[in-house]
Amino acid sequence: MTSIITNNAALAALSTLRDVGTRLGTEQDRISTGLRVATASDNAAYWSISTTMRSETKSMAAVTDSIGLAKGIVDVAYTAMETVHKSFVEIRNLAITASGMPQPEFKNLIIGGYDLDEYYGKSQVADIERQMQQLQDQARDAMVSASFSGVNLLYNPKGQPEKASQRTYSFVIGYGEAKVQTIDVKAIDLLLLNDDSGYPKTSPWDYNPEEALFDQADVVMTPGSVVPALVTWYNIIATNPVTGVPEAYDVHPSFPLMNLENNIARDGGDRAGLYSNFVDTLEKKIQGVADRMSYLGSIQSSLEAHEELNKRRIETVTQGVGLLVDADMNEASTRLKALQTQQQLATQGLQIANASPDSILQLFR
Repeated sequence: MTSIITNNAALAALSTLRDVGTRLGTEQDRISTGLRVATASDNAAYWSISTTMRSETKSMAAVTDSIGLAKGIVDVAYTAMETVHKSFVEIRNLAITASGMPQPEFKNLIIGGYDLDEYYGKSQVADIERQMQQLQDQARDAMVSASFSGVNLLYNPKGQPEKASQRTYSFVIGYGEAKVQTIDVKAIDLLLLNDDSGYPKTSPWDYNPEEALFDQADVVMTPGSVVPALVTWYNIIATNPVTGVPEAYDVHPSFPLMNLENNIARDGGDRAGLYSNFVDTLEKKIQGVADRMSYLGSIQSSLEAHEELNKRRIETVTQGVGLLVDADMNEASTRLKALQTQQQLATQGLQIANASPDSILQLFR
């Protein structure tokens, strides 16, 4: 039936052209975005899954950044510990050398505070001690400067909001099931020097939870004498005259060898045995640093393993999201070409359908 009111052929051709245009627009969007599921209307299930997975990759990326920060903190601390370890190995070697030097004389056997004795200062042992002090300073500088992003695992200054024994460092290593996963490290387990190590005690032998490896004085027994020698490295504990609270006070220089030699000159005993015990004390210090380096090394290995695992998780999730929502560009470009051809044909078909009513005019001629 031919009608001048309704052109069914043109309507059919127009519907075909509209359908082709819609599909062509969809393919152009896929090519421009690279996604076959860009919005929830494209595929609600895939869009929901991919959105959740993308959110997880963002949290994992944040974890990677946190691990990088933790690695920086730990690496700086480890490098500083290497310096401390080397310094005290040299100090031990110098102590062995000093033990073979002539015994120095003292002008004043009762040394007040940490003042250099005039006669002792001219001795060969004092020359060795000056080298030792330089190494002590080098080790302290390494501890104090071992800070990264405001965190120092080796040194605790005064005036902190919480005691070192109460502080825990939590290094983020992962995220899953809506929970942050961490490695927790007690500050006191790695601390080498605590300028806030003052702690009230009823006797000198009471346990001090704030004491780090190089805090306070080491007791060195003197064979043949009932009086031990006291060796200080960086801090001494004294009562604050105002508050009455024990506080750590910096001692520089600390003259460990002068204290040993003065002990022998004042109270007698076996000098070689005292030096042997002092070297043994130094060996324990060196081993203490080595133990902390080993602990730090295990943390470094754990952080590296979790960083690699997290990167692989990000890659896996990203690949999974891609399989769900990414467009196959080869297929999309081929389909786009075909739809462009269909659009041209549909346009021509519409033109033919629109021209068919012209045949009706022939009836009126």
